[in-house]
Amino acid sequence: NVHSEIKHDLNEEEIDEDEILAMLSPEELQELQSEMDIMIAPDERVPVGQRQKDQTEKPPTGTFDHRSLVDYLYWEKESKRMHEEERVPATLLPSEVRKEIIEEIIEEIVEEVEEAEESDEREERRDEKDEKSSDEHENTDKQVDPPVRNETNLDSTLDKIRKNNPSVTEVNLNNIENIPKEMLLDYVNGLKKNKHVKTFSIANTGVDENIAFNLANMLRENRSITTLNIESNFITGKGIVAIIRCLQFNETLTELRFHNQRHMLGHHSEMEISRLLKANNTLLKMGYHFELPGPRMVVTNILTRNLDQMTTFGHRDIYCFIFILVDRSPLL
Repeated sequence: NVHSEIKHDLNEEEIDEDEILAMLSPEELQELQSEMDIMIAPDERVPVGQRQKDQTEKPPTGTFDHRSLVDYLYWEKESKRMHEEERVPATLLPSEVRKEIIEEIIEEIVEEVEEAEESDEREERRDEKDEKSSDEHENTDKQVDPPVRNETNLDSTLDKIRKNNPSVTEVNLNNIENIPKEMLLDYVNGLKKNKHVKTFSIANTGVDENIAFNLANMLRENRSITTLNIESNFITGKGIVAIIRCLQFNETLTELRFHNQRHMLGHHSEMEISRLLKANNTLLKMGYHFELPGPRMVVTNILTRNLDQMTTFGHRDIYCFIFILVDRSPLL
C-alpha cells in the first residue's frame, strides 16, 4: 500500500520544528499560539495567573504627565480632608438667633424679587412704548436711553479724602473708564489715614497686581473701611492672597468682594485664602465663588464663627449675614 508506506516514511523522518517556526511571520506565530491555547489543556502545575495569554497589547493612548496627575490627586485629597474636618454642627448658633437671621434673609430675598419684578414690568412698558413710537414714526430713529455713567469727580473726591473730610463716607469709582493707575494709587494711599470713608468700591476700573499690594498695605493701617469691592479687575491669586493676609491686622472690614477677576485664582490660592482667613474675627461677607469644596466649607465656617462671636457678645442689633457666591444664595 503506497499510502501506508509514505506515512511510515514521514513518521520515521526527523522534523526540524525550530526551522519551521523560524519561517513563520509574527502574525502566523500569534495565530498558532491562539490555536494551541484552545487545543492544549492548561497545565495544572502552572499558577492560574500565568496560564492566560497576554491580552494587554494596544496602541498608545497619548503622553503621560506624572506631575499633573500627582498635583490633581494632592489637591483632591486636601480638599476632601478639609471638607470633612471643617464640617459645622447644625447647633452652632442659638435657635432664636438663627431664626432671626433666617427671617431677615428671607425678607431681603423677597425685597430683591419684588424689585426685580418691578424692573421687568418697567422694561416691558418701555418696550411697548418703543414699539408704538416706531409704528407712528417709521422714518425717525428710536430714542435709546444712554447708559448711566458714574459722575464721580475724581479730583475733588481725592482732595476730600486727603483732607479727611467727614462728608465723604462712600467712595464709588465703579466702571469709570481710563482712570490713571497713578490716581488709583493716590486714592489707596490717601485712605491709609482716613477716618471717615466706610465703603470703597473700584470694580471694573483696571486694578492690577501692584494696586492690590497697595490695597493690602492700606488695610493694615486703615480703621474705618467696612466694605471693599474690587470685583471685575485684573488681580491674580497672589494679589488676593496678599489682601487676605493683611486682614489678620484689620478688625474693621466686614465685607470683601473680589469675584470675576480676569485671571483665575487657582486651587493653591483658594487653599491659602481659607488658611489665612482663620486669623480674622470680623469679616462677615465674602463675594467670591470657590471652585474647591474644601476651602468653600472652611470659609463658610469661619464667617459663621465670626457671626456667632458677634451675637455672643451681644451685638444683635447689627444686621449681617454670611454671603458667599455659591449657587448665588446666602449661606448660614
